[in-house]
Amino acid sequence: MKKCFYILFLFLSMPLWAQAQTRRASIPLQHGAHRIGNRTDADMERWRQHGLGQFIHWGVYAIPGGFWEGKCYPGAAEWIRSWKEMPKDAYDSLYKQFNPTSFDAKAWAKQARQMGANYMIFTTKHHDGFCLWPSKYTDYTIAHTPYKKDVVKQIVDAYTAEGIDVHLYFSIIDWNHKGYRPAPPETRQDSIAYETFKEFTRNQLIELLTDYPAIKGLWFDGSWDKAWMNEAAWVDTLGLELRKLHPGLIIGSRFRADEYGKRHYDSNGDLIDDYDQTWERDLPNSLEDLNGSDWDCVMTIPENQWGYHAEWRGYVKTSYDLLEMMV
Repeated sequence: MKKCFYILFLFLSMPLWAQAQTRRASIPLQHGAHRIGNRTDADMERWRQHGLGQFIHWGVYAIPGGFWEGKCYPGAAEWIRSWKEMPKDAYDSLYKQFNPTSFDAKAWAKQARQMGANYMIFTTKHHDGFCLWPSKYTDYTIAHTPYKKDVVKQIVDAYTAEGIDVHLYFSIIDWNHKGYRPAPPETRQDSIAYETFKEFTRNQLIELLTDYPAIKGLWFDGSWDKAWMNEAAWVDTLGLELRKLHPGLIIGSRFRADEYGKRHYDSNGDLIDDYDQTWERDLPNSLEDLNGSDWDCVMTIPENQWGYHAEWRGYVKTSYDLLEMMV
């Protein structure tokens, strides 16, 4: 395949102070915030000092690169499987071509160090369900491509060796798993199927934390699905299990909702988990917008392209734009 990967940046910022917080309301919650105020441990303090980071989206969607049979997909390239012009069977066979023989994780990590990145986030799997590590819970993985080698391990090892902390991106959405449902199950059959998906998701997350113990955090996507939001108690329990397995683990506010379906901030207005992730491709106007919380911003260079797209259409940020955002 072509060398189809682009590096997109993640900018991390924080409040200038750790503001003491008290509950803003008093709705009894079992699955809302488990802590009022910011974490004060050494792992979180290290995260606060990172500043610039990398966010790398990579997967089989790099092969079509936003095009299929000469037609340009106008959305984010990694979503091309959801496009009406993209045959699902054809997309699901693309992994058989995935053979990035020029991939060099050590070169990536050295470049990241030279540019001043102190942490990175890497896609273990996106919504298509293709795993860049050899998961034992599905055949839809890097192990069954011509390349075969564990990409996630190479990334974790190379960046860790450069002193750059690694966080792993994981999509809750999984179009490849037969038990996946975006909406809450309405039939017994759907409920049984979704239970298999939940256990599959749990197994993969435990697998990642077990196989790559050097990582510092998990970065979740796709948790806006109503089916996932409807599982507040189960997801909360899973989060506690993951933290017990990996002490110091950092998880942002995208992972779960409270029992009323509130994400990021619970029904009392308190931050869920460790930092505010509402600032996707956006920056706060003032410190007051941050509620005293730790936060980060993930910012793409084009308007909304995360994975490789052969053409960056629309406005593409200049180096001046990016530097101004950092400042």
